[in-house]
Amino acid sequence: MTLFRQSTAALPTMAVSNHSTELLIGLLVPPVLLGIFTARALADGLTQAGLVSEQWFAGERLPTLSMPPTPRDPAASHDTAGGG
Repeated sequence: MTLFRQSTAALPTMAVSNHSTELLIGLLVPPVLLGIFTARALADGLTQAGLVSEQWFAGERLPTLSMPPTPRDPAASHDTAGGG
């Protein structure tokens, strides 16, 4: 059984790489968390605005539009469900 051994020359490079990775993660976490909290607050605000507008327009009806009558299709006017 052989064990894998790393050379001692690779250790300082790995240590520098490890520190730079930790620094990068440490610098990127706050903006990501700020973005998540901002998106949640924006979604909650829009939901509340929707509820307020729903209560504001409760009971309001849209005006009835007068539409000209459309010509009927003669084939669609036949009753196929009746006996025959």
